[in-house]
Amino acid sequence: MRRQFMAVQAVKAVLGAALSGAYIALVGRPGALEMVAMAGLVAPLILTLLAAVKAPLALLEQASLFLFAALIGYLAALTGGVHSPLLVWFALVPAEAALAGGRPAVLRAAGAAVVALIAVAALGALSLLPESRLALPAWPLYAASVLIAVVQAAFVAAASQDRQRASDAAAAEGAAMYRFLADNAMDLITRHSADGRIIYASPSALPLLGVAPESLAGLAPSALCHPDDLKAMQTAFMDAAYFGRPATAEVRLKKAGGAHVWAEIRCRPVPHADGTGSDIVAVTRDISERKAYERQLIEARDLSEEANRAKSRFLANMSHELRTPLNAIIGFSEVMMQEMFGRLGSPKYVEYSGLVHESGNHLLELINGILDMSKIEAGKFELSEEVFDLSAVAEASVRFVKLAAERSGVALKTAVSPQAATIFADKRAMKQILVNLLSNGVKFTPKGGDVTIYAGLDSKGIEIAVVDTGVGIPEKDLVRLGQPFEQVEGEHVRKKEGTGLGLSLVKALAAMHGGEAVIESTLGVGTTVRVRLPYAAVGEDGERMQPRDGKIVPFRAA
Repeated sequence: MRRQFMAVQAVKAVLGAALSGAYIALVGRPGALEMVAMAGLVAPLILTLLAAVKAPLALLEQASLFLFAALIGYLAALTGGVHSPLLVWFALVPAEAALAGGRPAVLRAAGAAVVALIAVAALGALSLLPESRLALPAWPLYAASVLIAVVQAAFVAAASQDRQRASDAAAAEGAAMYRFLADNAMDLITRHSADGRIIYASPSALPLLGVAPESLAGLAPSALCHPDDLKAMQTAFMDAAYFGRPATAEVRLKKAGGAHVWAEIRCRPVPHADGTGSDIVAVTRDISERKAYERQLIEARDLSEEANRAKSRFLANMSHELRTPLNAIIGFSEVMMQEMFGRLGSPKYVEYSGLVHESGNHLLELINGILDMSKIEAGKFELSEEVFDLSAVAEASVRFVKLAAERSGVALKTAVSPQAATIFADKRAMKQILVNLLSNGVKFTPKGGDVTIYAGLDSKGIEIAVVDTGVGIPEKDLVRLGQPFEQVEGEHVRKKEGTGLGLSLVKALAAMHGGEAVIESTLGVGTTVRVRLPYAAVGEDGERMQPRDGKIVPFRAA
């Protein structure tokens, strides 16, 4: 296109220079007005140079058309007005516009030519035109003018043909490229009318559906789709056809042998070139392998969930079965320790009864932990939230592990701030959290150390922290802690009794309150477990405080 423009402008400049030379030869030395006209005749040379240096072509084409119309009007005004032999050149303005663009460009050029012609006629009617210096008879001038116009029109027509051939070649090349892509694409490409009927199908229809692409012409999507997936297919095509937006559907398509294949259909509207409507282009991909993999994942998930539920049911049933005989063992051993029905004889019997009683209680604690964890995992553990005194619960928890702490030489301390002395939570769950954390702290704190309960109120709600001065936990093991039945073993942490459920229960109970439990530890320094309860704060009036996010979260099962 740029080359054609440059060629036309160069021819116009050459013809203009020839006309200027002929005018000087016939008339003599030109005046000032005539010098301006001659400069206009060779001005297309400037446009040629600008096009050569990659100036915007659209701007140059518009400038050329308006300058051409103005120049013809100026030349006509100098050579007789409406009687000028150059009036025929006005026909070249819209003809050249056809080379530059479409209908709008032609209309603009024709308008410019009409305005210039009207201006010449108006100046002539007002007797404002200069006297023409052309002294030759009229017919030679008209013949020369027409000849020059014909030469210019021939060049414009030739350039227009070159442009049309280039456009046709580009269109053919593009069509060939798109045909090549469609014929060799692994996905099925189809074109549909607005009602969904297939207009064109690519050759991939044969490997995907087992049918020739020609046999799909005129079929509606319902003829290919599984009845259960018809609604999804219709929704996708409706979105594309009536709402003008891309859509996707995963459906089963019928193959030639009656079987079905899972496919993903992506469709989008494509407007017609004339703007009268739009068709739908769809790309269909075989997703049978992906669907099979998804089914395997779902089956594996279901099996895992069922196995987990079976495990929880087993643990719950087993715990119930064990608690009954354990209660009898603990009760009768306590009767024997107290010698309620008379002396047992040897003092060793009393000592052994105490060991039986202590071991029974320890086993009962382990079973209770397993039972609570199984309830939480099964979603059957429910909170009973209320407003209660956290200081009293902290002191009761300390008393619960006091004997074990005294045996290990570990001091127990509490530091509950007044703002956190009263909270809204499940009282039993809070005591279980504190007892578990205190028990862990006592287990892993050497003689002479201490374990402290801190509680306070901050911008995130109530925070309860249990801090010990024990051996600490290696950083690599912190990730595992909090998972059921996980314990830390190694040279820095000695093996202790327990099931490994303590921290997992703490985390689960904190999560049920809408909070979290965070473990921080440094080897040789100690461990801190922070339990954050964002919805547990209670104001001075005894009413539950509104959380910062403006929501009150009710109690919930796991």
